[in-house]
Amino acid sequence: MSTVTPFAVLALIGAGSGAVTAWALLLRDRPAQVLTPTAPPERLDPATERKIFADEREVRLAGVHEFAELADRDPALRQDFVDHFVAQLGYGWHERAAWQARLWPVLLARLRRGSRLFWPGMDLHVPPMVLHDVDLRGCQLRDATFREVRFAGTARFGGAVFARLVSFEGACFARHALFRGTAFKAGADFENVTFTGTALFADVTAGGEVWFDRSRFSAHTDFAESAFADTSFADVGFAGRTSFRDARFGDAFFGGARFSGHVDFTGATAERFRFPRARARTDVYARRSWPPGWVLGTPSPRKPGHWAEVHVT
Repeated sequence: MSTVTPFAVLALIGAGSGAVTAWALLLRDRPAQVLTPTAPPERLDPATERKIFADEREVRLAGVHEFAELADRDPALRQDFVDHFVAQLGYGWHERAAWQARLWPVLLARLRRGSRLFWPGMDLHVPPMVLHDVDLRGCQLRDATFREVRFAGTARFGGAVFARLVSFEGACFARHALFRGTAFKAGADFENVTFTGTALFADVTAGGEVWFDRSRFSAHTDFAESAFADTSFADVGFAGRTSFRDARFGDAFFGGARFSGHVDFTGATAERFRFPRARARTDVYARRSWPPGWVLGTPSPRKPGHWAEVHVT
């Protein structure tokens, strides 16, 4: 997977006390790394550079706006701005949520299709950190990574378009994850992801492989009318009401998956469904509709409760 570009995470080093402070705050949500100082782009105005590293929040925000406006006029600065914006997300100390709420509109105006300021072909690489109330609805990105990011508050990606493979590997959605209508043109990686609230993937399309291996869906999960290429749900836990109604898959692999609640495969189609070692809990009330040709076997004790394996009739 891609990593954060050097300017995104390293430009805060060696830019004075404000830069050191901001970088220290960013590291609170990141594993230790070997850092190499780099300088901001040479085309960045010195006055703007001082502002974006200022300790005063209002001055820093003004600098971010100025940097974005410079990039509006000079496309060569745009990816540098996006990378720097990611580093700015870690600034704010105890008021990081409020800081991010003021920061996001600067970038979103340039990522949303149809905006007069839209910048095509941007990459967004977020290192492990806490993001609050993310709203990327209607945005268009070329490449994106959110590996090990913790999404605090509802995360909204509805209608977003990702041109390359997207990674959410190891991420945690502490509230709702809303992806209705999102397009993953080259596929997506959701391995080892924790979905605490509603996981909405209805009407999602994916042109490449998608992985949800070892992820946990704790609440309502909805893949209704989604259209995926080959998809793997290996060792996934579905704890709440789960719907694959009218979903379309290439190869749909559910090896070792566990279904604790309701599940609905009505109208779902695939080039091939596979459920090796998949099982459903039988000592709780649950309505279940499996793909044609698949049924539950004989229940047997397995802590906790009783479970039956899904197998071909």
